[in-house]
Amino acid sequence: MRIARLAVPAGGAATALAVTLLAASPASAYVNHTVYSVHSAKDGYGTSNAYLTAEYFWFRVCDRGPKDGYRAVGRLSKDGTSWSLTRHADGGSNSCVGGSEDGWTSNFLPQPFRGNYSMTVCLRNTASGADFNCNDTSFYHDGSS
Repeated sequence: MRIARLAVPAGGAATALAVTLLAASPASAYVNHTVYSVHSAKDGYGTSNAYLTAEYFWFRVCDRGPKDGYRAVGRLSKDGTSWSLTRHADGGSNSCVGGSEDGWTSNFLPQPFRGNYSMTVCLRNTASGADFNCNDTSFYHDGSS
């Protein structure tokens, strides 16, 4: 009985190994969600964006559209816990607070990261006023990146 050998150039073996390793690596499971509020009568609106990985998260709230005199208020919370984070973007059209430019803020997110999250964005007339024109979304994060 003869054993067949394949002729593989030296570089080809490394390439085949790299392709095999890439194919075996797990897919990225980070979470990146955005929600938009309902537009105001002057066409202003708010956005909230959450980005979560296995180690880090950031949460960004923006006041978008033409100036309308309202602020955007965003809230990110983890279901089944008392944890939530609220941010106000009150600097006028296209001003934002939070996000990756503030650095990673993983120390605020309760462990384990895995779980159901809710994110809401609303418009508000003053810092202590009532929320209106809200919109929300819910998502699951499996805790991986």
